[in-house]
Amino acid sequence: MSPWTRKFNLEDLDAIGEGTASQYFGIRYTAIGEDWIAATIPLDARTRNADGALHPGALGILAETIGSVAASLCIASHRICVGQILHINHPTPVTRGPVHATASLVTILDDSHVWNVEMKDSTGAVVGAARLAMAILDRTDH
Repeated sequence: MSPWTRKFNLEDLDAIGEGTASQYFGIRYTAIGEDWIAATIPLDARTRNADGALHPGALGILAETIGSVAASLCIASHRICVGQILHINHPTPVTRGPVHATASLVTILDDSHVWNVEMKDSTGAVVGAARLAMAILDRTDH
């Protein structure tokens, strides 16, 4: 059974990031599944470090972004998602872009979610793995 609480498409996901770090870093959504979403981040002037490889922090931005968006699509409108823990491993430098990431659901509880994010370079080699824990809170602006 799908965890999504509303219908959405790739254009909707890209629109969520307009005017945010997601747009600045060039994150684009590429696919939607039963309980996962996928996106890319480019290897360009916005995401490179001094030696020309992808800055490892860009993987953190990618993982946090798509995991947070995925979590937000699984909750009621009177609730919000807040990142609690991002654990990320990036064992190898990324020298080819874009990086492709897939956020997949691990568990949904009433007050928290856990998402896995696997990241691969353009050759399909795994270049990062993340686990994101999200707190689910009631909105205070309603």
